Amino acid sequence: MSADRPFRFTHRWAVPADARSVLALLADPAGYPRWWPAVPRARRLGPDRAAVRLRGFVPVRLTMERLIDDRARGLLVAHLRGDLMGTVWVTVHDDGAPAGHAPRCTVAWEQEVVLTSPWMRAVARVPGARAAMGLSHAAAMRSARRALGAKAVATADPARTSRP
Repeated sequence: MSADRPFRFTHRWAVPADARSVLALLADPAGYPRWWPAVPRARRLGPDRAAVRLRGFVPVRLTMERLIDDRARGLLVAHLRGDLMGTVWVTVHDDGAPAGHAPRCTVAWEQEVVLTSPWMRAVARVPGARAAMGLSHAAAMRSARRALGAKAVATADPARTSRP
């Protein structure tokens, strides 16, 4: 049955910022609303947990629990539960920009989830609904890619931000 099949998403982005700044932003889900347009609300539930609300064609409520935060290796892993259940793996590595050039990094985001929300599971049985759910995810991730570079650069180098 289509509602039982997992969703698997893979994204790979070049971000115009250093890996350290990008990892700091991604490792703090409670801070996502400060930079990620698809996340209007989030709150810290403990040192390794945050409740996150994602807006999109399909709104999603999740609790993210950090399993691995190994910034030396550029690796973050979190367990997701709520409307979806699964795992997200994120790796971030500097691209080795030559001296005098703006830093840049590569972000790889892999996510595997199943639907746990009864209404989402019911909707997923409708022809075309899984594709719509995938499009909702893709839109949220595009907004993350665009905003992540801008926020990471501003965080790493406040002189590069525009001021009113």
